Amino acid sequence: MIFAGPTFGADSYAIDSAHSIPVFEFSHLGLTTQSGRFDNAAGLVVLDPGARKGSVTYEIETASLNMGFGTENPSSPGYQLFDVDRYPKITFRSSKLIFDSRENVIAADGLFTLLGVTKPLRVTVSGFKCSANPMNRKEMCAGNVTATIRRSDFGMVRFIPAISDEVKISVPVEAYKN
Repeated sequence: MIFAGPTFGADSYAIDSAHSIPVFEFSHLGLTTQSGRFDNAAGLVVLDPGARKGSVTYEIETASLNMGFGTENPSSPGYQLFDVDRYPKITFRSSKLIFDSRENVIAADGLFTLLGVTKPLRVTVSGFKCSANPMNRKEMCAGNVTATIRRSDFGMVRFIPAISDEVKISVPVEAYKN
């Protein structure tokens, strides 16, 4: 007689949009580092650490662009860069999570879509951990996601070189188990 061990499936986690605000940085005039963020983003993480598998879907609403005073309106240069009316979303989709020896996510390979152009992108994950939130006791997974892109690869060439081609992206992700 053969006994099968317990079967564990993947768990899904809804990304907490209040604690997962995407931020980006770029060089301005070669002198300073400027930053902006998007205030509306959402997504889903499916995770099966034992099988070393999972997926991520993350969507950003481009109209939620926030670069400080005077940049929150459709006539701002930021809205022009992101062509908000034509491209209301930026997305990242991955079905290949990369784990370390302790079953922690350390990276994800996926497809990043900006201005309607989709390219492969590897994001790095640091500080990944799953545990109960000490405040609300809900099970969650969290980590810091980073990547660097060349915006010209996606057709975003306006204002180069005044605004650098290289853009650093950071997203602190907190996601609650469904």
